[in-house]
Amino acid sequence: RASRPTPRGGPRRDDLRPTSYRGVIGVKGDIGNWQYDAFAQVGKVLYSETYFNDFSVSRSARALDVVPGANGQPVCRSTLNGVDPNCVPYNIWSLGGVTPEALTYLQTPGFQKGHTSQSVQGINLSSDLGEYGIKLPTSSEGVGVAFGWEHRTEKLELNSDVAFESGDLAGQGGPTKNVRGQFSVRDYFAETRIPILQNVPFADQLTLTGSYRKSDYSTGQDTNSYGVGLEWAPVKEAKFRFSYQRAARAANVVELYTPAGLALFGMSADPCTGANPSATLEQCQRTGVTAAQYGNILNSPAQQFNQIIGGNTALEPEESDSYTLGLVLTPTRNTSLTIDAFDMKVKGIIGGLPASTTLTQCLNTGDAQFCDLITRDRLGSLWALETANIVATNQNLGMSSTKGIDLGANWNTKLGAWGGLNLSLMGTYLKEFKQEDFPGSGEYDCAGLHGSTCGVPLPKWRHKLRASWATPWRGVELGATWRYVRGTDLDYTSDNPLLAGDFEAADARLGARNYLDLTAGWQINSMFALRAGMNNALDKDPPLSGVVAEVYGNGNTYPQVYDSMGRHVFLNLTAKF
Repeated sequence: RASRPTPRGGPRRDDLRPTSYRGVIGVKGDIGNWQYDAFAQVGKVLYSETYFNDFSVSRSARALDVVPGANGQPVCRSTLNGVDPNCVPYNIWSLGGVTPEALTYLQTPGFQKGHTSQSVQGINLSSDLGEYGIKLPTSSEGVGVAFGWEHRTEKLELNSDVAFESGDLAGQGGPTKNVRGQFSVRDYFAETRIPILQNVPFADQLTLTGSYRKSDYSTGQDTNSYGVGLEWAPVKEAKFRFSYQRAARAANVVELYTPAGLALFGMSADPCTGANPSATLEQCQRTGVTAAQYGNILNSPAQQFNQIIGGNTALEPEESDSYTLGLVLTPTRNTSLTIDAFDMKVKGIIGGLPASTTLTQCLNTGDAQFCDLITRDRLGSLWALETANIVATNQNLGMSSTKGIDLGANWNTKLGAWGGLNLSLMGTYLKEFKQEDFPGSGEYDCAGLHGSTCGVPLPKWRHKLRASWATPWRGVELGATWRYVRGTDLDYTSDNPLLAGDFEAADARLGARNYLDLTAGWQINSMFALRAGMNNALDKDPPLSGVVAEVYGNGNTYPQVYDSMGRHVFLNLTAKF
């Protein structure tokens, strides 16, 4: 990847070299009416990165601190006082002023390498207890059970050079600290499936399911997960389904062990900047602004500010409760329709309190639990010098809840001599996505929004509509997919006071996007298959905004939601032996 960070500085280049290994061994079989499956797997990903043409922060400061030399020519102050005899003046004020010698002095590479590894061992046992006569009299099928045990170990290590670790690379947003950590977990689980009714009036099928899992972590945390489900088909063509699930997620290696370090976050404006700040003097003083600084603080031209992020070994597991209610219709052999409503809530969310939220809470309340996390530099800013920051390290925060509907449809037909056609639709309507940053802070709904607080765009509707044609030519299939992502508004535009803020009109909305993907496949024979395609065939650019969530955004957009690289063409050949 490449970008142009400085005038005439040339593109930054990031050379990433990941290498992965994975090995699996297992055995499965039957012992009487019991089926067993035992396995062991190991995996490792080696990571190597060399970053070229970034500017050294320390050298840039010296190269811009220029005074007249003995002959009247510009010279670095550090050259005259002997601090850095190799310094070359960096003249960005005149055409042609940036010389190759200056760039050679300023540009510096950065290197880091590391690895992640995972090892898993487990065994599963399952059986149909109907073979032992364990079944309900109203059902022809027996009770199914499954039991299992699993042991997993995860490790991570990252080693950076001095340039990365010291934060001397201007384009990295802060230091990249060395990371090292690991944990292991033992899981024990049991599942059951109980057919209650079968082939009776108003119940072609009625089945109850249940599950339980206990996890013991080497970090001292224990979690319990469990769930129940019910499926009822009054007739073969229609089935209702309901489920409840209590789930738990313990912190991963990165969340636990990442050292605290400086990073950036996006915010349209610091309310305490400019000649006429939007916040009062009293409010700004709560965040560390002096009376002399008030009205004289410059806002960040890049809309980026400093925060401290990092891990926390005292994190407790997240817990969630999920409810789903759905309907499956199969009116014909060639047609199916599914609709599932979901209601999910997560408590004790692991993450850093958004720095913008901390600032807003301090301004509005003066509460020390927020204001103590804010440090301004000697200029009064939250961005100009490295001493400025808002602490946003990981902790167990508030909650997140979401409600919506998943839709699915599938239809296929034969075209006689012309082969066959299949149409399928998968879409999600997001009714709400509420968040509470910390207990008692109040809720805000991010459905249809994005930004420095809400994060990644959460469109209220998105779908994939795919058409595939099984051609009359042997083994050849053609397909086209329409991907649609509804537009989202900047969270600052919300009327919720927890989100509302100052913004530029150009940043108010990320427009909707329609993408067309084309694919072609040819099953040459039983061994070889050829596949080609073109994603984003119409080369649609992603929507841009000056305010993006710094942790998730890149290049003024969100690559995980939109196609940021434009048209993508691929070709692959698969061989099976």
